[in-house]
Amino acid sequence: MRNQRGFTLLEIMVALMIFATAAVALSKSLSEATLSTGELEKRQFADLLAQNLLIDILREGYGNRNLGEKSLAGYDFVWRRRLSDTPDPAIRRVDISVQLSGDEDTLASRSAYMPKKVDQ
Repeated sequence: MRNQRGFTLLEIMVALMIFATAAVALSKSLSEATLSTGELEKRQFADLLAQNLLIDILREGYGNRNLGEKSLAGYDFVWRRRLSDTPDPAIRRVDISVQLSGDEDTLASRSAYMPKKVDQ
């Protein structure tokens, strides 16, 4: 009998099975990374909105709205503002929380201490 070179069918099947398992694991890992990136992006824009709302208070005053909607970067957000008194009568605590519209999970929240009377 001659000595033949090459792979047997069994060796090829085992190699393909190992490759397929690795490919599925890599695909799942990339899919999870993509989802994490999307979630991080939403949180980043929600945090930016919360910061902007605090800056708006300094620029425009407190106003009378404690709830609002805002679109930013293709996301529709709902924001809530809560004002609290502090031991210092001249200072007020402002808490801003931001969620996606239709979702109850808070993506970002910011707090700041500001003068009760904001110059406009």
